[in-house]
Amino acid sequence: MILILSASKKIFSFYKKSNFGFSRLDFLILPIAMKKYFLFLFLGFVAFACSDNGDNTTAKKPAPLSDSLLGERWKVINVLVDSIREGDLVLRCGNDFTSESLRDFSQQEKLYSHSGIALMNDGVMYVYSNMAGDLNPDEIMRRDNVDSFLTPANNIAAGVYRYDLSNEELEKLKTIVTGHYTNKLQFDMNFDLLSDNKMYCAEMIAKSVEQATANRILIPKSLVNDELRQKYLKMALQKKVIPSAKSADQREYWSIDNLYLNSHCRKVLKVIFGKPQTPTKFPTPENYTH
Repeated sequence: MILILSASKKIFSFYKKSNFGFSRLDFLILPIAMKKYFLFLFLGFVAFACSDNGDNTTAKKPAPLSDSLLGERWKVINVLVDSIREGDLVLRCGNDFTSESLRDFSQQEKLYSHSGIALMNDGVMYVYSNMAGDLNPDEIMRRDNVDSFLTPANNIAAGVYRYDLSNEELEKLKTIVTGHYTNKLQFDMNFDLLSDNKMYCAEMIAKSVEQATANRILIPKSLVNDELRQKYLKMALQKKVIPSAKSADQREYWSIDNLYLNSHCRKVLKVIFGKPQTPTKFPTPENYTH
């Protein structure tokens, strides 16, 4: 109840400070404005899909794996790592609460929580991705050794998928992605698909693939629906997310499953070890309707 009251105060405070203005007459249209605000919350929290970690003090950290189990999982991951080629889409799902929750942003296959593109540099395979959170406080594009990105110590699912790129398109993709890395592309906390100076993980990959193929490959988008808006209002309240009003009119987004569930991408290998160990139930906002 304290959480709900606190969130309600934040919502009314945001409404007063926004460009909407606020008067007694506005109470007549407040339900409409609140629905729009719920969309802000949803879009803002989608951005956390690339963080793969969260500030959740109520959930216990998953217990570390035994040496024998970790060794067995590394054998499986090593096979997956050996299958990776440049330009491949590399996906993972962490073993924490946030990853469990963020899988739901995908509307067709709720399996992965983070995405990146595999590219070689000086003979080493890296995964290039955009993410925020404690693992990347600078919120600029990063590259991780593929073993680090897919370590079974922290992940319960991993996948490698391959686009039908020509050699020329692959070279263009490498130039685009490494260019973003060199220019320190920032993570987009506003979830604004219209801007290119900041991007979240799935957005960076979708736009890079489309640009490299001159739109021969177009990555489909998902629609923001009422079910997701309601579900992630709870999570946004917990995260205390107050997104930018720039995303007010946005009704679609790139989810992780959009990246590979299309006719131009095929599965190479997929590994599922289990489900995240730390699900947490959120209180339902008493006054929320949709």
